[in-house]
Amino acid sequence: METTQPTVIICHASEDKNSFVIPFTYKLAEYGVRSLVDEWELQQNDSIIEKIFTEGIKNASAFLIILSNLSAHKLWVTEELRPGLIKRIAVHCKLVPVLIENAELPEVLNTAEWVKIRDLDNYDREIQQIVRIIRGDLAAAAAPVAAPAPAAFVAPSAPPSIVAPPKPLAQTADSAIPGLSPSETIALKLSNEYAVEKGRTFINTSDIRRMLEANGLTPQVINKSLDLLDEKGLIKAARIMGTAGIEIFNVTPYGFEAYARAFIPGYNELAIKMLNGLANEGLATNDDLASRFNLPMSVVNFTLDVFETKNLIKKGKSLGGAVLVKNVTDAGKKLLQG
Repeated sequence: METTQPTVIICHASEDKNSFVIPFTYKLAEYGVRSLVDEWELQQNDSIIEKIFTEGIKNASAFLIILSNLSAHKLWVTEELRPGLIKRIAVHCKLVPVLIENAELPEVLNTAEWVKIRDLDNYDREIQQIVRIIRGDLAAAAAPVAAPAPAAFVAPSAPPSIVAPPKPLAQTADSAIPGLSPSETIALKLSNEYAVEKGRTFINTSDIRRMLEANGLTPQVINKSLDLLDEKGLIKAARIMGTAGIEIFNVTPYGFEAYARAFIPGYNELAIKMLNGLANEGLATNDDLASRFNLPMSVVNFTLDVFETKNLIKKGKSLGGAVLVKNVTDAGKKLLQG
């Protein structure tokens, strides 16, 4: 059984990244498993063989291949997954196909230990099975790394919104977020800016550490600031066994809203316009909102998360990156009327 922190490669189609892979890596992190994601995101014409030669797999504990309705028809699955390549991977690490949606296991992978996820909203049992395979312990039940429960956080009372670019960090003191220290404000601001740029709320602390240090935060202050943001519910940290600080975390909808109100001019007004567009103007998807208001898709998606968290909308299933809004709730309609 592997006792050190395992690192896994997650090979996936770009279309599956935000809808499945990022939440999936967060679940793995709760069990102390570190994931390599960005380096193994395969676009339409990318080659898995080239990735293996350029990125390398020798330091990985496992090589996970995400097979979905979309990825199952990609050339890197239909043309490049040959017995020779499978053997090459298996020499260095465990090979674990993970099937989602209605994807079927390619015959070339039928000798590997694979896992089928049938319910994308509830797959804790399958995560435990994957972790046991990764760690080589097929008997014992995997257990998540315990994390302290976040303290209650009272979100700002004004309704949500975005348009002008964020204010520079030099203006932080004039735009302080209520209840946060200057170092917490810097940490939350830079985390959200990184999330907006990358189009995902999932963050490895190492990705933003240099930016935090460049803005005057010492390693000790960074760790303390992230701990406090986690306690206040503005980020959600995954505590990894054997590490003192927070190595992996998600920006929460409350955290994005607090950042946006403080640093994105016009956010409150625009968010109300987005909600009104969903309620009264026939807009129904994140694509509709991004086009109508000329917004980055990440800002639209994060704002929809805020709406859903505050019970202003009900979202449908996400398909290939598209987010469907089923309806604006009574609470959302009341907010528009008030």
